[in-house]
Amino acid sequence: MKRLTTLLLLVMAMVLTVSANNQSNDNIRRGDSCMVDYDLKHALEFYLKALPSDGSAALRMKIANAYYRQSNYAKCLDIVNELPADSLDHDTMHHLFDCCRALGLNQQTIGWGEALVKRWPMDGEAVAKLAKEYLLSGLKDKAEIVCNRFWLKDETCMAVNDIMADVYMAQRQWVLAKDSYLLLLQQGDSTYKNMLNLGVSYERLEHPAEARKALDVAIAMSDSSVAAPLYHQGVVLGALGDYKASMDCFHRALELLRPDSAVMFSCYRGLAEGEYAGQDYRRALDDFVLAEGYDPNSISTPYYIGICSEVLGKRQEAKAAYQRFLQRAADVESPNKELRKMMADAKKRIGR
Repeated sequence: MKRLTTLLLLVMAMVLTVSANNQSNDNIRRGDSCMVDYDLKHALEFYLKALPSDGSAALRMKIANAYYRQSNYAKCLDIVNELPADSLDHDTMHHLFDCCRALGLNQQTIGWGEALVKRWPMDGEAVAKLAKEYLLSGLKDKAEIVCNRFWLKDETCMAVNDIMADVYMAQRQWVLAKDSYLLLLQQGDSTYKNMLNLGVSYERLEHPAEARKALDVAIAMSDSSVAAPLYHQGVVLGALGDYKASMDCFHRALELLRPDSAVMFSCYRGLAEGEYAGQDYRRALDDFVLAEGYDPNSISTPYYIGICSEVLGKRQEAKAAYQRFLQRAADVESPNKELRKMMADAKKRIGR
């Protein structure tokens, strides 16, 4: 009897296990179906239902993929966090690289990039992404090594050629940079960045005629709305003796580099208000004056210039600032209570 009971319990356990496995497999199939329809929400619901009875790397990678496609990078990392790297497939490792980069996890990003390149050394996309991370981290020599190792086996990958050219540019290896950008142009990659950097490489190599041609294209591609190619073209035209055209380029570059008046006003006004609140009237006065220079129509700024000037014993400057404030405030059709209070105070101070 005891043996029969044990046998029945074993059979029941097997039935329950099979039933659970069937249910888990059904949830996975339904999740897969949702992924085909790009229904990420319901795909995750089905996958997560299956997870308690199926903790396999395969299912976790499916969940990671769904989280990645939702841009839920933290959960994408977390679901495969404890799996060994050699159990992950190619796409998942790329996703983990991208997740770490998106989250600003620099060391982990490089770690996944190195793991990718170690397992798939001919993956040009992975090599290019890793080299870019090296470059952004200031590891220019490592970036050059990983690019050159790949390039010796495959010189046709534009992604690797592009970052390799940028690495040479950062290293100021102008001949190699120039040759790399020319290779990209031959491959059809004539982007603004490549034309600009080719022009700069020629400029550094003192080949002004070639630099001028490349920079002309970069200026046209940017609709003359970016200062960098104009500045470099100014240098090149000066070297060619075309000083009138050179000065025109520098003038256009300076115009583009001129700061936004509204932003500069807000910054100096903010600084001045903080200094004023801290009773640092000398610095506050300097910054209120700078702020007014960026917005000559500001109504209240001259009022505070007057206050600071008065505290610092500059009576004439204070009086002129109060009068300027009152002139501007008089143009306000319906001054609010605060402005009326400031106007009354300014009049009182002028009459002292």
